[in-house]
Amino acid sequence: MKRLFFLFLLDILMISCKKDSTKLEPVNPSMPFFSVYPAPVKGYVGDVMPFYENNTFHLFFLMDWRDNAPQYHPWYKFTTPDLLNYTYQGQMIGLGTAGQQDYTLGTGSVIKAGNTYYGYYTGHNYLFLGTSHPQEGILYATSSDLNKWTKKTGFLITPPEGYDFNNFRDPNIFFNDVTNEYWMVIGARKNTGTLVYYTTKDLSNPNWAFQGDFYSPGTYDMLECPDVFKWGNYWYLVFSDTNIQNATHYRYANSPSGPWTTPANDLLDSRYFYAAKTTFDGKNRYLFGWVPTKSGFSDAGSKDFAGNMSTHLLTQNADGTLAVNVPAAIDKVFYKENTVTATAKSSDEVTSGLDYQLNAAADTSYALFGNVNGPFIIKTTVNFSQVPQSFGILLGAGSVASQTYHLGFQNGNAESDRIASGSTVTEASIPFTLAAGTNYALEIVIENSIATMYINGKTALTTRIYAMQGAPWGIYCVNGTATFRNLTKYTLK
Repeated sequence: MKRLFFLFLLDILMISCKKDSTKLEPVNPSMPFFSVYPAPVKGYVGDVMPFYENNTFHLFFLMDWRDNAPQYHPWYKFTTPDLLNYTYQGQMIGLGTAGQQDYTLGTGSVIKAGNTYYGYYTGHNYLFLGTSHPQEGILYATSSDLNKWTKKTGFLITPPEGYDFNNFRDPNIFFNDVTNEYWMVIGARKNTGTLVYYTTKDLSNPNWAFQGDFYSPGTYDMLECPDVFKWGNYWYLVFSDTNIQNATHYRYANSPSGPWTTPANDLLDSRYFYAAKTTFDGKNRYLFGWVPTKSGFSDAGSKDFAGNMSTHLLTQNADGTLAVNVPAAIDKVFYKENTVTATAKSSDEVTSGLDYQLNAAADTSYALFGNVNGPFIIKTTVNFSQVPQSFGILLGAGSVASQTYHLGFQNGNAESDRIASGSTVTEASIPFTLAAGTNYALEIVIENSIATMYINGKTALTTRIYAMQGAPWGIYCVNGTATFRNLTKYTLK
């Protein structure tokens, strides 16, 4: 088995399963990555289904080849002991035949009961549209070692009466210690997206009983990739939506039966971090999602299905809300501190050691610090006496005529903006309210065409910028004054 050194990312999904014919990004297994492509196989990672046991993360995922084949998304797997070193394990659960429910596969979850592992998954057969068979149903396979899987013949759960016949997917199974039984939560539709649930006492001989709606906000077209878990005194529900933010949300409650509380900011990242699910290693809980590529591998392109896996560390606040931070393993591996020196700057920029004050009275103030070459981390703390119109990190500056990229703050949001020929396109955003006289610690993790900005170790914003590598990076401020203190770059070596 080929051994690969990675750091931080992977990806997956199951919204429309629409295929495209764009060529694959090249993969060089000799390079250190924190963006995990499913090397040595050329393809992309869809929805990740993490499972942790015996000091190992088992990262099952939907493999996406983009080859226009009639079948797609079998389950594949990577393993890693530390979120740094990954081993490619190959195919886990394969595709069915044209007459079977799992002609193509979709997302699910893995759970262990006794000495047996159960992998519940979506069987998706678009050939069934317009027939008496539903397009989607729930199936499962078993394993004794997490590597060799046997499908359970004769088992199929189809949409219950009164629910959409063709949208029924992404089973998540967890043990409910309140009722002492297993619960299975599934994405379904009844006018709008809803989550339904089933219960059973015994996974070895399951007799799943339909219990009705688990969570039905009446807002989203579909709630995908649900993940339910208990953490301390709270229960959490994580899901992704297909029609509003196209991002990963969460809810929390004192009981697995709800009622579910929506936090003031319910997003765990932006629209460039989808289908995220969690696992717990006995000490920390991690969130695994995927960062979509763009059509034509162009910054002006639209989001593709699948891309690269991304991993965040989840932390829990005292009031039950969740926070998102960079995993400690990533911070530790970027150990070489690099002092940055401005290569270009506006006339209103003031430098004092590692501190840069940008004074933009009625326009833009900036400082550039050379080109982005390979993976690195930018760290700084920003403060101001009055909130500027906009400020943050410049990326891809000058890589294309009249084009640059802002990863920063504007309009009450943390945003990733592409500015081309005088117009601004917001690629990704999450709500974030700023206050004058407050310090904001920023950590920006960069690798290949992916950048993630962590704010105060509590909030994450991920984006895709193809023009980033080989072009200058810097800092900026628009219509205001902002001081970037202790601005430092950290590299792998």
